[in-house]
Parts: sequence; C-alpha cells; structure tokens
Amino acid sequence: MQGMAGEFRYVLCSHKLTAPTCQAFTMLKRKKRLAEAGRRKMQKIDAQDLWRKLGPAYFRELSTFGAIQDAVLLNMLLSCRVLQLNSGEVLYSLGDRTGFFYIVLQGSINNFIPGQDGTMVLSRHHEPGDDLGFVHMISLSDRTATAIAEEDAVILEISIEQFFMLHEQEPDAFGLILLNLARGMARTILRMADKLVELDKNCT
Repeated sequence: MQGMAGEFRYVLCSHKLTAPTCQAFTMLKRKKRLAEAGRRKMQKIDAQDLWRKLGPAYFRELSTFGAIQDAVLLNMLLSCRVLQLNSGEVLYSLGDRTGFFYIVLQGSINNFIPGQDGTMVLSRHHEPGDDLGFVHMISLSDRTATAIAEEDAVILEISIEQFFMLHEQEPDAFGLILLNLARGMARTILRMADKLVELDKNCT
C-alpha cells in the first residue's frame, strides 16, 4: 500500500506556462493568500450526525454512490473527512498538489480555469453527487483549476490512501464507485464534445 500511495503522491512539476497563464497564476496566488483565512474556516463536521440528518436514502441517490450498500457508505463517511465550506471558500487552487479527491454531498462548487486574457473562466459546476479532483489524482497531476464554493456546501474528502484501502477491504464497492466515477467522466467528455461542435458551428 505504501508503495502505491507513494506513487500516487509523486507529481511532475515541469509545466510550461504561457504568459497569460502565468499572469493568471500570479493573480491566483494573490487570491490564494487572501483566501487562506477562508480555507482555515473549513470545518470538519460529524459524519454520524449528517447520516442521521439526511438519511441513507439521500446518499444512495448521489451519483457517485449509486448501488453502494448503506454499511459501506456509512463507513466511508466515518473513515474519511466530511467538511463544511461556506459560500466563497476555496477548496483547492490552481497548481496545488493532489492528495485527495472530493464528493459533493450538499450545496454546489464551481471550478475555474485561467483564460487566455488572464481572467478566470468557469469550467464546471459541481452539484451533489459530483466528484472534484479525481482526474487530477488518477493522472498524478497538479490541480489545473481552482474550486470555490458557490454556496454553503458539504463535501466528503477521500485521500489516496483511503481510496486504496477501500479497494483492499471492499473490492465490490470499490468497483462500483470506480464505475460511477468513470461514468461521470464520460458524461463530461460528451458535454465537452458537444461544446466543441457548437463552437465550430459558431466559427463557420
């Protein structure tokens, strides 16, 4: 496990940034310093209380947890961290190293990427059941976006080690979650393809 987790944690840092991206990155670093106070406000909340409050049926309806047994879901909540973000809080920033991915349990979070003119462009809106950061983790890459809570939100934070432990201890559940995550990635790719076709039509 340690070897695999260590391999996951290894991240290449040889990115070549264009001038506009460098400007955006500099702007983000300034924003990141200003947002550190907000990041520190991120609260760990009691997973058992959340489970009782929302009920097992709520979690079963979340896309990432489809077909997962209640006992496995509860154990994931208890063994990982459940975090509360206030509206406007930064979850992670462009260039951050990857050690976790997240599942939105309540609320919504937006991903922003640097545009060519140095402004930040909304790249994806995440609602309950969506994952954040899984692609970065599985591809061993730094964060390519900044995630900011659009409204008060609750997320499940899953570390690389915890994800591997799920594979070891609950292989069937691990397979289902991996399938659900892959399905979410496939839908995102299809939406991106539709956007490219739309852009191409607008340019002709």
